[in-house]
Amino acid sequence: MRAVLLFFAVVATSSLANAQGRGCSAVLNNINEGAALIEQSATTYWTHRAKFVDLIYGPSSQVVPNAVQVAEHEKSAADVEKQAMPGRVNSLKGLLTAFNAQGCDPSLLLVTFEPAIKHGKRVNFDQFPPESELEEQAGPGPTRMPR
Repeated sequence: MRAVLLFFAVVATSSLANAQGRGCSAVLNNINEGAALIEQSATTYWTHRAKFVDLIYGPSSQVVPNAVQVAEHEKSAADVEKQAMPGRVNSLKGLLTAFNAQGCDPSLLLVTFEPAIKHGKRVNFDQFPPESELEEQAGPGPTRMPR
């Protein structure tokens, strides 16, 4: 009787672990897809915004004959991405909550989802992403002027 009980306990535990693993992998796939969609959408948004700014204030405003109309088109394309961004960020946060609620192993989160959430928030608040440093920052100068 103990052998039968032990058999069922082992089989039930391994079946539960396999079911949890499948659930975790499905949520993990959705997290990866959601983060990639946010990154792609943010890149598209900033591309349209850069074109808009160039067409209104940059050199293209003098070159393109219908710059105002093209700029409005770029702005409306950027607005479409911006309007969808809060839902995408909230969806990603919901997936992360579901991942944790299922008791999935946090080490499975190989994707770095924080940058995706930050990019989504930057789009929501229209904050340009920081530019990368082209040169290394110089340290403090000498303590006194040389003679």
